[in-house]
Amino acid sequence: MIRDVQNMPAAESMPTQILKPKRRRGRGRGRGRGRGPPGASGGARSGASAAADEEEEEAWRLSAMGRYHRLENHLGNADIQVLEKIERQLWPLVEGFFRDQQQQQDQVQDGDGDGEKSNSNNNDNDIYRSELQLMTAVPGSGNQAWHKDNRARGLSIILPLVDFHAENGGTQLLLGSHHDHDHENEGEGALAGAHAGAGARVVAAPAGSIVAYDSRTIHRGLGNDTMEGRPALIFCYDRVVSPPPGCGTLGSVATSYRGRFLDILSGARSLSASSLTSVFTSVSSSVSSSVSSSVFTPAPTKGKKDKNKIRNDLGD
Repeated sequence: MIRDVQNMPAAESMPTQILKPKRRRGRGRGRGRGRGPPGASGGARSGASAAADEEEEEAWRLSAMGRYHRLENHLGNADIQVLEKIERQLWPLVEGFFRDQQQQQDQVQDGDGDGEKSNSNNNDNDIYRSELQLMTAVPGSGNQAWHKDNRARGLSIILPLVDFHAENGGTQLLLGSHHDHDHENEGEGALAGAHAGAGARVVAAPAGSIVAYDSRTIHRGLGNDTMEGRPALIFCYDRVVSPPPGCGTLGSVATSYRGRFLDILSGARSLSASSLTSVFTSVSSSVSSSVSSSVFTPAPTKGKKDKNKIRNDLGD
């Protein structure tokens, strides 16, 4: 899987260092912009090559210093074919996540005595891929702002293309923050109490594994303090009736400040000691038989490859 991604055309243009902003050349200015004498096509080829390189760089969106994202609308057909092949192996996990939600809704309605099942729109046909991207955090990159992928329940999946750990900017999550809506009427004190025990944790996962979490989870990507890039694939799934992000600019800013507040209050200061590891399941194997929900357990000591006990913790 990793080799296939590395061979994608989009991956070949992946930044390996922080790019310097380029000044756009003004129209009609500068030397050498004329057509030149007949047969002088070298300058034209050089200009076309430079323009293509510039276009490739612009295809990588910046979310924080040194963090580059190539979204689906900037991926070619060859890239999409590789990624959708991986997606087919992930689909049982996606279906299982939303099926659990359906069952919970049915149980709640049965308990209320309504005698009716959940909205008929909430079925597998209502699930769609809301985001697909190839991203990397280059050496020297900075921290992202705290954020949620969606205010409504959805599934976010990260596939590390190299080992994830605190030093190279692994994803940091505020565990339990997908239940914030349960405490919204109780104020920040209740929210702080809900997160004080778990605090902020960093995903520690080997290349090719699956990191999955509820899209309502407050999280961020950390800065990369190593000499190598930290690339990954990201797949997000939501329901048609609740597309992301589910909030406006003010809501996003509020989430960022809430994440910072909860991070500080929970005393999450030692990132390397606050690590998580996801299911050690490569997407090159059969996901349908081995993965039904995401797993997070305390990470083993650095350098060890101990297997961890699997626990269901997807944020039901």
